[in-house]
Amino acid sequence: MRLQITSASLLLAILILLSSGMNGYAANSRTNEDDRNQKSIDWSPDVRLKWSDFKAASKPTRGFAVAASTCGFGYDGLISDDKILINVYVRFYKKESWHDQRYDLPDVLEHEQLHFDICELFGRLLYREVVNLRRKGELTERNLEITYDQLIGQYDKFQDRYDEETDHSTVASKQREWNTKIRVELNRLANYSDYKEF
Repeated sequence: MRLQITSASLLLAILILLSSGMNGYAANSRTNEDDRNQKSIDWSPDVRLKWSDFKAASKPTRGFAVAASTCGFGYDGLISDDKILINVYVRFYKKESWHDQRYDLPDVLEHEQLHFDICELFGRLLYREVVNLRRKGELTERNLEITYDQLIGQYDKFQDRYDEETDHSTVASKQREWNTKIRVELNRLANYSDYKEF
Protein backbone atom coordinates (compact mmCIF):
# COMPACT_ATOMS: atom_id res chain seq x y z
CA MET A 1 0.00 0.00 0.00
CA ARG A 2 1.19 3.51 -0.80
CA LEU A 3 0.08 6.85 0.59
CA GLN A 4 0.49 10.04 -1.39
CA ILE A 5 1.22 13.33 0.29
CA THR A 6 -1.42 15.87 -0.77
CA SER A 7 -1.02 19.22 -2.45
CA ALA A 8 -1.40 20.96 0.89
CA SER A 9 1.83 19.43 2.11
CA LEU A 10 5.47 20.25 1.60
CA LEU A 11 5.81 17.69 -1.14
CA LEU A 12 3.66 19.55 -3.62
CA ALA A 13 4.65 23.03 -2.49
CA ILE A 14 6.80 24.94 -4.93
CA LEU A 15 9.45 27.00 -3.24
CA ILE A 16 10.33 30.07 -5.29
CA LEU A 17 12.86 32.31 -3.54
CA LEU A 18 12.69 35.64 -5.31
CA SER A 19 14.94 37.62 -3.00
CA SER A 20 17.72 35.11 -2.41
CA GLY A 21 20.58 34.06 -4.66
CA MET A 22 22.10 30.60 -4.99
CA ASN A 23 24.47 31.24 -2.04
CA GLY A 24 21.54 31.60 0.38
CA TYR A 25 20.02 28.43 -0.97
CA ALA A 26 23.26 26.45 -0.63
CA ALA A 27 24.01 27.70 2.89
CA ASN A 28 20.69 26.44 4.18
CA SER A 29 20.70 23.17 2.27
CA ARG A 30 23.16 21.34 4.58
CA THR A 31 21.11 22.02 7.72
CA ASN A 32 17.93 21.07 5.88
CA GLU A 33 19.59 17.91 4.57
CA ASP A 34 20.65 16.79 8.06
CA ASP A 35 17.13 17.39 9.38
CA ARG A 36 15.58 15.68 6.34
CA ASN A 37 17.74 12.55 6.79
CA GLN A 38 16.03 11.98 10.13
CA LYS A 39 12.61 12.23 8.49
CA SER A 40 13.06 10.97 4.95
CA ILE A 41 15.21 9.00 2.54
CA ASP A 42 16.11 10.30 -0.89
CA TRP A 43 15.88 7.55 -3.49
CA SER A 44 19.20 5.95 -4.46
CA PRO A 45 19.94 2.72 -6.33
CA ASP A 46 22.24 1.73 -3.45
CA VAL A 47 19.71 2.21 -0.66
CA ARG A 48 16.99 -0.36 0.02
CA LEU A 49 14.19 0.22 2.48
CA LYS A 50 14.34 -1.62 5.81
CA TRP A 51 11.50 -2.19 8.22
CA SER A 52 13.27 0.16 10.64
CA ASP A 53 12.62 2.99 8.14
CA PHE A 54 8.87 2.70 8.76
CA LYS A 55 8.54 4.94 11.85
CA ALA A 56 4.83 5.74 12.08
CA ALA A 57 2.43 3.79 14.25
CA SER A 58 0.07 1.49 12.36
CA LYS A 59 -2.85 3.40 10.95
CA PRO A 60 -6.33 2.18 10.08
CA THR A 61 -6.89 1.82 6.34
CA ARG A 62 -9.60 0.62 4.02
CA GLY A 63 -9.48 -3.13 3.82
CA PHE A 64 -6.59 -5.16 5.15
CA ALA A 65 -3.15 -3.57 4.99
CA VAL A 66 0.03 -4.62 6.77
CA ALA A 67 2.24 -1.74 5.62
CA ALA A 68 2.05 1.63 3.92
CA SER A 69 4.82 3.61 2.28
CA THR A 70 4.51 7.36 2.06
CA CYS A 71 6.70 8.56 -0.73
CA GLY A 72 6.56 11.26 -3.30
CA PHE A 73 8.39 13.17 -5.97
CA GLY A 74 8.48 16.89 -6.36
CA TYR A 75 10.61 19.90 -7.04
CA ASP A 76 11.84 23.11 -5.53
CA GLY A 77 12.43 26.10 -7.72
CA LEU A 78 14.64 29.14 -7.49
CA ILE A 79 14.64 32.19 -9.72
CA SER A 80 18.13 33.58 -10.19
CA ASP A 81 19.03 36.15 -12.83
CA ASP A 82 15.66 35.57 -14.53
CA LYS A 83 16.43 31.86 -14.90
CA ILE A 84 14.44 29.12 -13.18
CA LEU A 85 16.70 26.63 -11.39
CA ILE A 86 15.07 23.35 -10.40
CA ASN A 87 15.81 20.70 -7.78
CA VAL A 88 13.86 17.47 -8.36
CA TYR A 89 13.57 15.05 -5.46
CA VAL A 90 12.14 11.61 -4.74
CA ARG A 91 11.62 10.82 -1.06
CA PHE A 92 10.36 8.16 1.29
CA TYR A 93 8.88 9.72 4.42
CA LYS A 94 9.81 7.66 7.45
CA LYS A 95 7.47 9.21 9.99
CA GLU A 96 4.42 8.79 7.74
CA SER A 97 5.21 5.18 6.70
CA TRP A 98 4.15 2.27 8.89
CA HIS A 99 4.08 -1.51 9.11
CA ASP A 100 2.45 -4.14 11.25
CA GLN A 101 5.39 -5.99 12.81
CA ARG A 102 3.41 -9.24 12.83
CA TYR A 103 3.71 -9.26 9.03
CA ASP A 104 7.33 -8.20 8.51
CA LEU A 105 7.79 -10.48 5.53
CA PRO A 106 10.42 -10.03 2.81
CA ASP A 107 7.71 -10.11 0.11
CA VAL A 108 5.84 -7.24 1.74
CA LEU A 109 9.00 -5.15 2.10
CA GLU A 110 9.85 -5.83 -1.56
CA HIS A 111 6.37 -4.62 -2.50
CA GLU A 112 6.85 -1.40 -0.50
CA GLN A 113 10.30 -0.88 -2.05
CA LEU A 114 8.74 -1.03 -5.49
CA HIS A 115 6.30 1.75 -4.52
CA PHE A 116 9.40 3.85 -3.83
CA ASP A 117 11.01 2.71 -7.10
CA ILE A 118 7.86 3.72 -8.99
CA CYS A 119 8.17 7.11 -7.35
CA GLU A 120 11.74 7.34 -8.69
CA LEU A 121 10.45 6.46 -12.15
CA PHE A 122 8.11 9.45 -12.02
CA GLY A 123 10.87 11.68 -10.67
CA ARG A 124 12.86 10.81 -13.77
CA LEU A 125 9.85 11.50 -15.98
CA LEU A 126 9.51 14.91 -14.33
CA TYR A 127 13.18 15.66 -14.97
CA ARG A 128 12.84 14.57 -18.60
CA GLU A 129 9.89 16.91 -19.08
CA VAL A 130 11.71 19.84 -17.42
CA VAL A 131 14.72 19.25 -19.70
CA ASN A 132 12.40 19.25 -22.72
CA LEU A 133 10.67 22.46 -21.58
CA ARG A 134 14.04 24.15 -21.05
CA ARG A 135 15.34 22.94 -24.44
CA LYS A 136 12.28 24.45 -26.17
CA GLY A 137 12.57 27.71 -24.20
CA GLU A 138 9.22 27.02 -22.54
CA LEU A 139 10.33 26.46 -18.93
CA THR A 140 8.04 28.77 -17.02
CA GLU A 141 6.53 28.43 -13.58
CA ARG A 142 3.10 27.81 -15.13
CA ASN A 143 4.32 25.14 -17.58
CA LEU A 144 6.19 23.43 -14.76
CA GLU A 145 3.03 23.35 -12.61
CA ILE A 146 0.95 21.94 -15.48
CA THR A 147 3.55 19.25 -16.22
CA TYR A 148 3.84 18.31 -12.55
CA ASP A 149 0.07 18.10 -12.06
CA GLN A 150 -0.26 15.84 -15.11
CA LEU A 151 2.48 13.53 -13.82
CA ILE A 152 0.93 13.37 -10.33
CA GLY A 153 -2.36 12.21 -11.89
CA GLN A 154 -0.54 9.51 -13.88
CA TYR A 155 1.51 8.53 -10.83
CA ASP A 156 -1.54 8.00 -8.62
CA LYS A 157 -3.20 5.79 -11.24
CA PHE A 158 0.01 3.85 -11.82
CA GLN A 159 0.50 3.17 -8.08
CA ASP A 160 -3.14 2.10 -7.72
CA ARG A 161 -2.82 -0.27 -10.67
CA TYR A 162 0.32 -1.76 -9.12
CA ASP A 163 -1.51 -2.48 -5.86
CA GLU A 164 -4.54 -3.89 -7.70
CA GLU A 165 -2.59 -6.18 -10.02
CA THR A 166 -0.30 -7.54 -7.29
CA ASP A 167 -3.07 -7.54 -4.67
CA HIS A 168 -0.66 -5.69 -2.38
CA SER A 169 2.11 -8.30 -2.88
CA THR A 170 0.00 -11.42 -2.45
CA VAL A 171 0.09 -12.45 -6.13
CA ALA A 172 3.74 -13.48 -6.47
CA SER A 173 3.74 -13.87 -10.26
CA LYS A 174 2.34 -10.37 -10.76
CA GLN A 175 4.80 -8.95 -8.23
CA ARG A 176 7.67 -10.46 -10.24
CA GLU A 177 6.21 -8.96 -13.46
CA TRP A 178 6.04 -5.53 -11.86
CA ASN A 179 9.57 -5.83 -10.45
CA THR A 180 10.86 -6.53 -13.96
CA LYS A 181 8.70 -3.84 -15.57
CA ILE A 182 9.94 -1.11 -13.22
CA ARG A 183 13.57 -2.21 -13.48
CA VAL A 184 13.31 -2.02 -17.29
CA GLU A 185 11.69 1.43 -17.14
CA LEU A 186 14.30 2.77 -14.71
CA ASN A 187 17.04 1.51 -17.04
CA ARG A 188 15.29 3.09 -20.02
CA LEU A 189 15.27 6.45 -18.20
CA ALA A 190 18.81 6.12 -16.78
CA ASN A 191 19.86 9.27 -18.64
CA TYR A 192 17.40 11.18 -16.43
CA SER A 193 18.59 9.85 -13.10
CA ASP A 194 20.96 12.72 -12.32
CA TYR A 195 18.28 15.27 -11.55
CA LYS A 196 19.19 16.62 -8.11
CA GLU A 197 19.87 20.24 -9.12
CA PHE A 198 19.88 21.74 -12.56
